[in-house]
Amino acid sequence: MLMRGFVITILSLGFMVMLVMLAMSLRNAYMATERALLEPLPLLYSAFLLDDLAFEFNALVGPEISFNQTNASTVISITDTLHPYNHSADILAYESFIEEEVAERTASAISANFSNMTGGVMKVFINGDYEYVNDEGGGRVRFARDGGSGARSYEINVTVYSVRENVTHMQFNESGTLNVTISYTDLNGTETERGSVFPDQDNYFAVSYPNGTSLAIVTGLYGGDPGSLIISASGTWAEVSFTATLPPLNATRKLGYEYDATIDYSQGPVSVSRRIGK
Repeated sequence: MLMRGFVITILSLGFMVMLVMLAMSLRNAYMATERALLEPLPLLYSAFLLDDLAFEFNALVGPEISFNQTNASTVISITDTLHPYNHSADILAYESFIEEEVAERTASAISANFSNMTGGVMKVFINGDYEYVNDEGGGRVRFARDGGSGARSYEINVTVYSVRENVTHMQFNESGTLNVTISYTDLNGTETERGSVFPDQDNYFAVSYPNGTSLAIVTGLYGGDPGSLIISASGTWAEVSFTATLPPLNATRKLGYEYDATIDYSQGPVSVSRRIGK
């Protein structure tokens, strides 16, 4: 009987040890799985947060930007406004909001630097190659790329709420390699003209108004870069949009844009430093 009791006790203890080891193994497996699920979350949070901040910044200062990519071309469409309003105060307020309230609510450390955007010049880098700039103080927008845009065509739409006095039409040349379509609207109605120009020459479309204000559209050279587009308004404001058809995007690049504004974000093990954009 003693021997049987001893054996039963040993078996019971062994069984209990096995249960304890199994429980510990299951707990370790659970904790490992939990870590695998939780550790990437700060990185996901940062991606969502930075995308959201870029969306809000875009809603604050513009412009509207859309892309279309095919094997044959890259198409960029931009809609903006030429007016004397300076966004500097709004940008500084948003910078403080991000560094203080957003950082506190997300338990993160955020440092934003929007100083390059507070002088009345909104600069956007598109696809890593092209620059779009809205000089609010100078009443001018431009689209260009170092070495030339390579643009095949521009479709330009401009609306001005004034009565035109005089129009200088763009001089087209059927031998030109850059196709241009201009649709201009004011209180007199809409006027459309289209044709070809040379991208390394300055080609002008201009409108003057009785009060001495004016609007000009120029395709050609900007800072020595052919195929650039400049739209300027002097003493008036205008709604502008254009679509640029460009060569296909390099396979190493992606469609997107970034403002000339940076953000440093850190939360736990994740640290991100980049221009704000999408």
